[in-house]
Amino acid sequence: MTAQIGSRIRRARLARGLSLNELSKLASVAKATLAQLERGQGNPTLDTLTSLATHLGISLPELFLADDAPEPQVTRAGEGMVIRDDGLALRLVHSATGERALYEIFDLRLAEGTYESDSHGEGVLEHLIVHEGEILVGPNDGQVHLRPGDFVSFTANCPHSYTSLHGETRATLVVFYPARVPDRR
Repeated sequence: MTAQIGSRIRRARLARGLSLNELSKLASVAKATLAQLERGQGNPTLDTLTSLATHLGISLPELFLADDAPEPQVTRAGEGMVIRDDGLALRLVHSATGERALYEIFDLRLAEGTYESDSHGEGVLEHLIVHEGEILVGPNDGQVHLRPGDFVSFTANCPHSYTSLHGETRATLVVFYPARVPDRR
């Protein structure tokens, strides 16, 4: 059990970009004690685990969850919520939250023309890989031209657009929303 807790602490610490020293200061836990816990050794107190969980932005029960491998998740063609708007059709094929983020995966179909999008907020990224058609995509002041097989990743913290150039464009869109890290004061 201690090995699983230590592994989970280490993964959460690395996911937040914290060094052992930084987390030990934030959580008021000796660096040697933290290193020992991450190695699966020691006998942590409830106060120590509570402080670490709090400063890692996870709940105390999450430290004790089993590391069971998840079952495969399948979304069949034609399944999933569909969002339609002015020549754009997005089919949500998967959505998940984790220690670090929320992400959504869409099957995108865009009729010839342009779809405008507002900012999605700080830290939000969009990733797109084109399967069919040609598209201009990205922030309005820096769009790129993509063909089948091309990939782009861009910050979606400003207005951006998708323009299908010659008929329908098909692509996979992944939208990544970062987790909000607790205040580190």
